Amino acid sequence: MTASRRRLVAAGIATLALAGFTTTSWAQQPAAWPTKPVKIILPAAAGTAPDIMARILGDKLGKVWGQSVVVENKPGAGGVIGMVTARGAERDGHTLVLAPASVLTMTQYMYRPTQVDIPKDFTAVSLVAVGPMMMAVAANSPINTLADLVAAARKDPDKYVAATTFQYSVPHLTADMLAKATDMPLRSVPFASSAQSISAVVNGDAQVVIDGIPPLEAMVKGGRLKAIAVFSESRIPNRPQLPAVAEAYPSMVVNGWFGVVAPNGTPPSVVDKVHRDLASVLAQPDVVERLDGFGVYPRPMSSAQFATFWNQERQRWEKALKDVGAQPVQQ
Repeated sequence: MTASRRRLVAAGIATLALAGFTTTSWAQQPAAWPTKPVKIILPAAAGTAPDIMARILGDKLGKVWGQSVVVENKPGAGGVIGMVTARGAERDGHTLVLAPASVLTMTQYMYRPTQVDIPKDFTAVSLVAVGPMMMAVAANSPINTLADLVAAARKDPDKYVAATTFQYSVPHLTADMLAKATDMPLRSVPFASSAQSISAVVNGDAQVVIDGIPPLEAMVKGGRLKAIAVFSESRIPNRPQLPAVAEAYPSMVVNGWFGVVAPNGTPPSVVDKVHRDLASVLAQPDVVERLDGFGVYPRPMSSAQFATFWNQERQRWEKALKDVGAQPVQQ
């Protein structure tokens, strides 16, 4: 990202943060919060892209709040373990959750019996960042474009496997939706982590991997993978050579995203403060640059805006799950 683009993005986010601030009266500001360390529960493993993002934001927010911010990793069961842990926390604003779209939109539908009702048990705080899905193949693969992949899969329909992350996540559904949109015999196989799905392609056990840009970027830069397309509306500015799938298949626009939620009952004044401080942090040029390096872009929203967005996304992905005949996982 160029310096001028970083300044433009940061200025836009700062404007959003200021607008959110001016709509809240001084009387609504929380008194003496936080009064102790703040915990961010992350339903993802340590060392993953979401973990790195959480620690970047936690470090910045800790400086704003004058309290340490601790990231607690709680992966497993499609995010259920982390969400159950967070639901049991005190509703005083000292426990937050940073979660990917898959957890906030699909876990409730896919894991039965439900141990947590995510939409009812949690309050929307703010959208954090969005980023398109990416598709990559092994560096030595003869496939260089989506058209190559479609042609090869149609020629050898029993061979082509798309490695994705856990069952019926955004990447997994993206692979199924792509197969349907292109009339391509592509079998999607979910792995327990991004690292495992990437290894499957590098080792030749799968022919293509679909995931967010963050977990794939390092392997592309390291020469182990070759990116062939992104699932954004159009080509993204810092990767103009990479075609958008939507150029050939307009319906295939798929963005992953990350949002912050809090246990339901957290004081609205605290929710508002977290949003405003998060928006301010996301406007800092060094944060914009680091997130851009992961292929995700800051997009803070107020609690009300995020609640609307979250509900729309849940409806979209629940329909996608039904369309592919997804069956709930019995726990």
